Amino acid sequence: MNTNPYKRLWRDWLKRYKAILLLAFLGMVGGALASAGYAKGMQWIIDGFQMRDPDVIWWGPLLMIFLSSSKGFSTWLFKVNSNSALVRAETDLQKSMHEKLVFADLALVQGESPTALSTRFTADILLVRQSVMQIFTGVSAVLILLATVIVMLSIDWVITLTLIAVFSLAVWPVNRVGGRLHVVSRETQDDLALMTGEISEALGSIRMARSYQLEPYLLRSARSIFDRLLALKMRLIRLEARLSPIMESLSGLAIAALLVVVAWRLSNGTTTLANFMALMAGFGVISQPARNLGKTFAMAKQGEAALDRVFEILDLQSHINDPAQPLDVPAGKGAISFQDVGFSYPDGKQALEGISLEVPAGATVAFVGRSGAGKSTIFNLLPRLYDVSSGVIEVDGVDIRAVSQGDLRSRIALVSQDSVLLSGTIGQNIGFGRQGAGQDEIEAAAKAAAAHGFISALPQGYETPVAAASSTLSGGEKQRISIARAMLRDAPILLLDEPTSALDAESEAVIKQALDVLSKGRTTLVIAHRLATIRDADMIVVLDQGRIIETGNHEELLAKGGIYAELFRLQFGG
Repeated sequence: MNTNPYKRLWRDWLKRYKAILLLAFLGMVGGALASAGYAKGMQWIIDGFQMRDPDVIWWGPLLMIFLSSSKGFSTWLFKVNSNSALVRAETDLQKSMHEKLVFADLALVQGESPTALSTRFTADILLVRQSVMQIFTGVSAVLILLATVIVMLSIDWVITLTLIAVFSLAVWPVNRVGGRLHVVSRETQDDLALMTGEISEALGSIRMARSYQLEPYLLRSARSIFDRLLALKMRLIRLEARLSPIMESLSGLAIAALLVVVAWRLSNGTTTLANFMALMAGFGVISQPARNLGKTFAMAKQGEAALDRVFEILDLQSHINDPAQPLDVPAGKGAISFQDVGFSYPDGKQALEGISLEVPAGATVAFVGRSGAGKSTIFNLLPRLYDVSSGVIEVDGVDIRAVSQGDLRSRIALVSQDSVLLSGTIGQNIGFGRQGAGQDEIEAAAKAAAAHGFISALPQGYETPVAAASSTLSGGEKQRISIARAMLRDAPILLLDEPTSALDAESEAVIKQALDVLSKGRTTLVIAHRLATIRDADMIVVLDQGRIIETGNHEELLAKGGIYAELFRLQFGG
């Protein structure tokens, strides 16, 4: 049975700030009592004037000033503390969502684009805070209604019960509209995430799009989403707008009923003019909170949809976990064994089947094959970014699932074609290779990667800031920083995922020298489409449709005349 999202939000996130929320609740109660006091105060003042009490001329205004000041202070206490608790809970939710995604299985994270996921941290979280604040405002409105109705009952219970009966007519239509609001709001938030992804993709590929004159396509694609989002927003507007005439009509009906009943009771002497004025004051107090309840109900339904999207992230279940009693990482030099390894993606697509391969410690093994042959999948399985569907992968004789992920990955260094840099300084990005490394070690790694020269030439040197999304560094410079990071890690296993595929010939030559230094004495697995870069590999493994088709060194595979020889002829013209 699913827990109501607001109950879960209270239990897991808001409850920890109950001391702050208690102050907010005291503000609600104070505001409700002060609001209800207007009706009773008006009755006392009118009675005082009718009885010609001379003191009413001073205590009447003082009473109104006291009630107004009390309501003002109570409103301040409520808003400051409720917003304070909500902002703290909002930050906690964002931190937990980010932590969940950082440690979630790669297959789960890659199921949605990064930009679409980011909307859950912004638009969805904002809607949650706004809806909960509106709910708090609704609770305050209910307290005002209860306190004022109790006072009005003490003044004239017949007229008050008539007003309650009128407003109870709103329950069914408001609930019906709220159910539709929840569905439409969920669709709107989903399309908002899709729109964010489309915009990000369009701007990220603007160079290619303009080169191929794809602007009309980008415009059509985005406009269809904008139009669909507009239609959903208009439905939300229309549904929310339905609540206003319902509440306004009921307010008018309540006033009409009030006038009829008051006129009848005045005519037979069962009520007084003071009671009538007091009830009018009370009705004036409750009319706005009563209208707010419709808005509260609408916002609460929209917040439910946003909470569902937030909790979808928090409820992600990772299947790649550390064993209960992990074994110590073996002290070997990085021998790798693939034993009848198979792997299928969550959608059922089989990527590898029956992979058996022995990689001696210190050997260089290259993986080649057509796109989709399974090369990258092998690289993802070794550090347990994915887990094998069948078979076993061992490092130095130990199943990689028997050791902790942290210990396993500490024995692996990666240099990919993407040259990923995180926001920080150049020195920090190299230092990510090994936590706690000193400046001398960072510079030594940069020198080994042929990066020290260009880094030192920068105005801020190793303190030069870089960012993942923007940088003035060239592709070759970024790649040398990545190699320096791998140098600093000093791991026995090295994964090279097409590290020179996007570089010019000059940069490739420099980086090739750095990679030769890096791979010396390490077990090195290489993915390369440029076959010239792997001629000297100890073993070349040819993959096709997830299976190993050929193994051998460069000369042996050429002599076989198989897929490798065909790929070689295609690249070098026979």
